[in-house]
Amino acid sequence: MTMRLLLYFTLLLSTVTLVAQEKVFHQPNAKGDWRYIYPFVDKTYVVAIQHGIKEGEEDALKTTNIYFGKVGKTDKIFWKEELQMLLTQNSVSYEDFNDDGIKDVLIFERNGARGANAFFNLYLLNPTNHTVKKVVGFNRIVNPNYNKKHKVIVSYGLAGEDFYTSIYRIDNNNKPYQIGKTFKETDDTDVDQKIADILRRNKQ
Repeated sequence: MTMRLLLYFTLLLSTVTLVAQEKVFHQPNAKGDWRYIYPFVDKTYVVAIQHGIKEGEEDALKTTNIYFGKVGKTDKIFWKEELQMLLTQNSVSYEDFNDDGIKDVLIFERNGARGANAFFNLYLLNPTNHTVKKVVGFNRIVNPNYNKKHKVIVSYGLAGEDFYTSIYRIDNNNKPYQIGKTFKETDDTDVDQKIADILRRNKQ
């Protein structure tokens, strides 16, 4: 793994520690390893991760439910999804990927290329309306990193011994789209200039 990726993972996966506690949403007997994220100042709103809900799954990549709801005298579940993911103690961070000034929830899903490529799910937060919306397809972006200068998501993917870079933005329908073509990095590549050139050619 390159020093760039090592630094990236060190900063990213040490941001938020998941909280383990009693199970919510009136499921005291539900299976799995439960973790909780509180995305707003109002702690009655919770994102719950239920990892390993199916018996017999031996790999670390397990069937997982992610819920968003509100706890109280009567718990409410606003949405629920099922996916395959890894779960670590520090697999969540808050970062702004759509340049609205609000840090969103980034949840680590899995890795590849012997650990050098990582994939995440992104959930956009609206603290005014207390909503959490998933960016569908974000988990196909490898090693996402937000570039504040150019206001783009930069993806660094390792394939063999080669480094490939792509840039993305999130559209008004909360879906990522790629700008320009993926390019291979070399020791002589000026990534900042390359991004500027792609944005100019694509009138972004």
